[in-house]
Amino acid sequence: MTANKHANLRLTAKLLPLIAPFIAKADIRYYLNAINVRPHKDGGAVICATNGHALGAIYDRDATCEHEVILRFDSRMQQACAAGLDGGRELVMIGDRLAVVENGKSDIYIQAGRPDIEANYPRYERVIPKAELLEPGLPGMFGAPVVELAQKAAAAAGKVFNKRRLGTVGMTFFTNKDITGSNAVFRINCAPDFIGVLMSMRDDERLSAAPTWVAALAQGDDLASMTAAAAPAKADEVPA
Repeated sequence: MTANKHANLRLTAKLLPLIAPFIAKADIRYYLNAINVRPHKDGGAVICATNGHALGAIYDRDATCEHEVILRFDSRMQQACAAGLDGGRELVMIGDRLAVVENGKSDIYIQAGRPDIEANYPRYERVIPKAELLEPGLPGMFGAPVVELAQKAAAAAGKVFNKRRLGTVGMTFFTNKDITGSNAVFRINCAPDFIGVLMSMRDDERLSAAPTWVAALAQGDDLASMTAAAAPAKADEVPA
């Protein structure tokens, strides 16, 4: 019987929810309906998923990964990784099965069937631009479903890194300063080891910065002062 070369694989389970939104759904390119894990030269592993329109990748510094592998990652496995964020859950191989364990011993979920997929995963590092080519901003047009994936990753990051209070999770977008309409890179403020890439759309409509009716509006206050002005009065400010 051939030994499983991925027997020592060990991933930090709570990082997987940041990647899960980017897994393809029923794509004919079956290897995209999965996650890709690669050992990093500095130790740990890079975990990535892409549906061909958006990509998410995160560096798991505590991972053990000896060989690159493509892994099926079903919905129940995703749920097991997303729950128990404070319990030290890990994604491991038990025999030829992928499993979530807690504190290194308690089996939370074991996925049925062999998880590893034999295929050549796209070399996603080629679509992540070099940092020196990027500048902050999001020019161009991006599909709403693609932007929604970024929002889902940010929401997952907020739960993982305990930034659940509204307004404490933010995203910064970058594009290639030398290419008009280039793909966008996005970062999540509370997840410094995560990077996402969004594919841009053709901007056939060539929208202007604002609709024509905006020019006829009177100048107003900034959003902060408008919000304060619209807030309900405190109880001690309400006249008897």
